[in-house]
Amino acid sequence: MKNRKQIWYIISSIFFAGVLFIYATTTNYQNNSNARQTTSETYTNTLPSVPIDIKYDSEKYFISGFSSEVSVVLTGSNRVTLASEMQESTRKFKVVADLTKATEGTREVPLAIKNLPSGLTATVTPAKITVKVGKKASKTVEVKTTISSAQLADGLMVDRVTVGDNKVTVTSDEDTLAKVDHVEAVVPTSEKISANYSGNAPLQAVDANGTVLPSVITPYETTIKITVKSSSSSSSSTSSSK
Repeated sequence: MKNRKQIWYIISSIFFAGVLFIYATTTNYQNNSNARQTTSETYTNTLPSVPIDIKYDSEKYFISGFSSEVSVVLTGSNRVTLASEMQESTRKFKVVADLTKATEGTREVPLAIKNLPSGLTATVTPAKITVKVGKKASKTVEVKTTISSAQLADGLMVDRVTVGDNKVTVTSDEDTLAKVDHVEAVVPTSEKISANYSGNAPLQAVDANGTVLPSVITPYETTIKITVKSSSSSSSSTSSSK
């Protein structure tokens, strides 16, 4: 009888030891699985307007014809690092186009991500940009102003226009510079002129047809004063003179 009890205790011990072993193994597996799932979780964010840092010889060349911003998709498991890179003020990475060895002509340049923090991956769209590289040149150009009749209140016409800068310096590539006819002082289209007007006007270089040309203008804006008069009074004076 005593032997039977000892055998029963042994069998019971082995059984409970097995149950404990299976429980411990199962718990450990679940914990490891949860850890793997947490570790492998990734986050993705898109930055739609990241400026391109273009490296080129700005003393010798003038570049144009390209988009200055691209879209960047960032992916990573560290939400803190990802959030930091999403903010321009704390961002470490930059998109770079290397034109330091480029010569004159239209060039296709691959874009590269520099200084990207460890643990993040980045995809740039587009992956390349096309850039026109030309020999840099400058010249002095006359400033003109055109006031659209749509900007004038009914019954008014322009009597006189005065700009703060009659001539400015235009810088571009040699081919483009040769096409510049004049510089236009542009009154913002949002402005409705109902009386004498005074303000600042941005400047843009245009060809003989009024097409805006890529350039850098110094200064980039000027002051403009517009004196208006009644169109009816002008018509009356014309009639009386006859």
